Amino acid sequence: MRIISGTHRGRQLDRVGKKTTRETVDMVREAVFQMIPIDSESVVLDLFAGSGAYALEAISRGAKFAFLSDHDKDAVKTIYKNVEKLNMQDQVNVKLNDYKQMLIKMKNTKFSHIFIDPPYAFSDHKKLFEQLSIMLKNDGYLIVETDKKTNLEETYKTLKFMKAKSYGIKKITIYQN
Repeated sequence: MRIISGTHRGRQLDRVGKKTTRETVDMVREAVFQMIPIDSESVVLDLFAGSGAYALEAISRGAKFAFLSDHDKDAVKTIYKNVEKLNMQDQVNVKLNDYKQMLIKMKNTKFSHIFIDPPYAFSDHKKLFEQLSIMLKNDGYLIVETDKKTNLEETYKTLKFMKAKSYGIKKITIYQN
């Protein structure tokens, strides 16, 4: 697993290496970043962050700052290793929190991009998406990774469906605020 583009292109990332963490392969992340713009004003939230690959890719592509959160201690340790390896300490804030705690802590922050990759058994998308819609800037993006069989709605509050694409057993769905 590596950074695909930007200032850290080609740099290898550590994996969490647990069955409970699904790493997003390079090809899928590359496809996602071809569908969404990242610029020097982008502030990113990566919930259920795993190794942090989505947020770290966004920083490499020019995002200003990223907040990363995962409830798994090994995932957070892996994120810290990857951040240190890429020398991104000044551009990220990493928290050992479950997503509910992180939403409470970040409720007054506005993000340009929110990446979520919850466990495939996660079932409360509606409530989560409605909370996240409030945290997204106008024209912000919610990027969701789910099992390809998961059916999501076209809209959630102010979020509007943009695109969905399946890759093997996973599906990427993108909403815009």
